[in-house]
Formats: sequence, C-alpha cells, structure tokens
Amino acid sequence: MKTVICAVVFLLCSAAYADESHVEKSFNEFCKEWMSILKKNKPHNKFCREEKGGFVAEYCALSDVHVTTVKKTANKKTPYIGILKYREKVFKNQAATREGALAGPFTAATERNVTELFVFQNGKWQW
Repeated sequence: MKTVICAVVFLLCSAAYADESHVEKSFNEFCKEWMSILKKNKPHNKFCREEKGGFVAEYCALSDVHVTTVKKTANKKTPYIGILKYREKVFKNQAATREGALAGPFTAATERNVTELFVFQNGKWQW
C-alpha cells in the first residue's frame, strides 16, 4: 500500500513539475516575441520637446540581454506571474529647430533598468 501511495505522490509531483517547466518555457518564448516587438518599435518612436529656446529629441533602445523569472501564485485564475527585466538606453539630440533635433546625430544620455510583469491566465501569457 505504501508503494502505491508513494507512486501516486511521485506522479503528481512529476506532473506539477512538468507543468511548471512548460509554463517557464512558454514565458521565455513569449518574452522573445515581446522584446522583438519592442525593439522593432522603439527606435522609430522619437519624442521631441521644446526646451530652453531649442528642441530636444530622444528615443530608446533596448539591450539584447533580458532575464526572465516565473513565480507561482495562490490565485487559481492567474496561477503564475512572469517577470521580465532588461536595460533601456535613452539617446538624445538637441538643436535649434524641431527638424534638426529629430535629424540627429543622437548620443547616449542615460540607461535604466526596466521590469515588466505579466500574468498567465486561461493557459497563456497576457500583456
């Protein structure tokens, strides 16, 4: 009887581990796609503002490296959360005119860490 109970417990634990492994793998794939979308759109999103009698234009570029973590929650509707971390570099150019600021050349101005949270709901990752 003990052998049967141990076998059932082992199978249940193995299934839970396999499920978590699948969730982690799917989150990594989700993040690759998400980062691809962000990288595709970021350099084209130049922002320009008037500042001190001139104009400052800027845009962001994302690092190629990102880190992912998946954590189990106690919520049955969202059993996992995914954490994505990466670095974002801001490039700026200042000029007398809006057109000149947007034309460049841009130089690296700041870097910052970015953390994004995602939920696993209805069998897939949500953004």
